[in-house]
Amino acid sequence: MNTFDFHFHPLFKRYLTKFDDADRHNDQATLPVRLPRLGGVVDALVGRILENQASVAQVLADQQPTDVRLGVAAVLALEYVFASRQGLLKLLELEVFGRDVIATLDSRFINFVNQSQGSYAELLDKELAFYHWVAAESARPGTGLAAGINLLSRKQGQPLAAQLAAGKLNLALAIEGGHSLSRRIIRQLVGPYDPVGQVRAYRAAPAVDFLYLTLTHLSHILEQPLCSHAFGFKLVKNVPDARPQFGGLTALGRAVVRACVDRQANAYPILIDIKHMSIRGRNEFFAYRRELLAQKPAGFVPPGPHDAWPIVATHMGVTGFRHRQLRTHLVQHGVEAANPFSVRLRFSRERAGQFREGLFKENVFFNAASIGLYDEDIEEIARSGGLIGLSLDARILGYQSLTQRTPVGPDYDVDYFSREDFAACFPDLSQSLPRLAEEEEAPAPPGAERLPQALGQEALGQASRRTRELYLFCLNALHIVAVVQALRPAAPRPAWDYLCLGSDYDGLIDSIRAARTVEQLPGFRQELLDFFPKAEAAYRRLRPGVGELLPRANGAVEVAAVLEGLFYENGRRFLAEWWG
Repeated sequence: MNTFDFHFHPLFKRYLTKFDDADRHNDQATLPVRLPRLGGVVDALVGRILENQASVAQVLADQQPTDVRLGVAAVLALEYVFASRQGLLKLLELEVFGRDVIATLDSRFINFVNQSQGSYAELLDKELAFYHWVAAESARPGTGLAAGINLLSRKQGQPLAAQLAAGKLNLALAIEGGHSLSRRIIRQLVGPYDPVGQVRAYRAAPAVDFLYLTLTHLSHILEQPLCSHAFGFKLVKNVPDARPQFGGLTALGRAVVRACVDRQANAYPILIDIKHMSIRGRNEFFAYRRELLAQKPAGFVPPGPHDAWPIVATHMGVTGFRHRQLRTHLVQHGVEAANPFSVRLRFSRERAGQFREGLFKENVFFNAASIGLYDEDIEEIARSGGLIGLSLDARILGYQSLTQRTPVGPDYDVDYFSREDFAACFPDLSQSLPRLAEEEEAPAPPGAERLPQALGQEALGQASRRTRELYLFCLNALHIVAVVQALRPAAPRPAWDYLCLGSDYDGLIDSIRAARTVEQLPGFRQELLDFFPKAEAAYRRLRPGVGELLPRANGAVEVAAVLEGLFYENGRRFLAEWWG
């Protein structure tokens, strides 16, 4: 089966096992990282976020000679919030007699960040060098690697088809988080830093080529603020950096955007990924993009011919409603004493679909948090000719355990905005912010559940977790298609052509049960043949005005063509356009 993944981390967990580059250069580099026995038990209880979901060897397992494995590997620097010893992350460092007992993580990465031993850019360069070493070894005859990668580059002067290598994982590279461009010492406010210069250096370097930059990530980077982030990191408690701290897209952030896409002096633009950007950050990016395209200041040359500048959102779910409807979904807001620069909000969820599986008629709900796409975001991406990668993270898609659901609906989604971003969205409410007690719940990993649900149990007669997740994956896709279909003809392509997989495998996600690891994708695709028609009925049952969303021929639903585009062709075509 041919596959394309818009955003995943096939070497990241192996990279974190050894801090010294030479120690990492061995024949284990592309194999899955095996957890210690206790680590496997802990991982099963907290959402299987530690196990390898898509090592290179896993991606290439059972590959047929005609199969193509294609994707975009995101490289990133380990942020301060990940290195924090507050919350559940401290378990990752647990050692007994010098041996890891939970995760095989070299604690020197943690020390490098916490003790400000260098910059995020140094960490990015280390991971980038690991990818290049594995690629070089993969090309060497008689290599000891069990599986290999082939790095793609526009700078080779060949179209995508000519670069693809049989039997290897073919990878374009991307940067997740603009903090990875910072050469300032971590958490230090003095010294030189030049993210614009970093971008230009990468674009000029003959051996490096990045498809996109995710402008921000999961934390506030005080030494280099580019754009406020959407809250999404629940592994730590009372670490203000995990919450947005300032407003929108900064002047420095705009300069980085322009440095990425301007083709005046360089033919290899880096697209901008809007994942992890706050609502205000996204809106200001959209406005800045329109301004550059309309005014073309100082000889600005758009990244593609005919002013093409596609917006990408690489590992997403949807909120199911429009940004302008935020007020109707807001049920609580205020400020916690431990986080004075951000506002805590609770949002009600939008019903995604209604179905009967088992004894009861059931509803599932989209995730209302601002880390997901609003309908206006989907429209901007579609108008631009961009691409949306669907995440396989259960929490992002909207899954909630039995304990998170109530007789009247799901628990509200907790979110955080910076004070400035909150004022931009709710100017009247920002004048007087109530004080809130700290969240009493302990920090929990994405998708974490109480013990019975973590072991896969559900209430008798109710749909299983697996079934609910399958519906939610389909419903997230169907909602995007519905929004794009309502927008046409302003969208230049058919609605299904805007979708691909953006799994975020090995990005500390609680992946859905039907596709827990990359080896399960063929079975997952087969299950979707059955679930997409049922999900379409579940979606339209709540929205009588929405027409047919799946293609049909002679009255019969045709899902196979949709899945070919979703799992491979849409991503391949998009990459070919930018590697042509």
